[in-house]
Amino acid sequence: MRYVILSSLFLLASCSSAPWVTGHTDSKCIREQMLSGAQGNPRPFATAASLCAAAIRHDNGGHDRPLDVRDDTTLQAMAENPDFNTTGLAFVPRDSKTRIPGGIRNINID
Repeated sequence: MRYVILSSLFLLASCSSAPWVTGHTDSKCIREQMLSGAQGNPRPFATAASLCAAAIRHDNGGHDRPLDVRDDTTLQAMAENPDFNTTGLAFVPRDSKTRIPGGIRNINID
């Protein structure tokens, strides 16, 4: 019985890191990449943002969409600063009137 519970916990943990799980905002994706990165090695902001932008492009049928990090003021400031955003990724401007993220992102799963 103990092994069934342990294996269930491992399965749940692996599902929570899956990219198609809803509720992941752009800022959450970037924070996760900056904190844990590849095999526990943190990544700089520009690399983390590029990886998240590639994931969005993959989920969005190959179409670009600017990253929206307005729900995290620190990441928004980093996105606007060319010293951090060295790759020049497109971001939603701070003063945009569109809805600020934080809810469930619509992802088309085919």
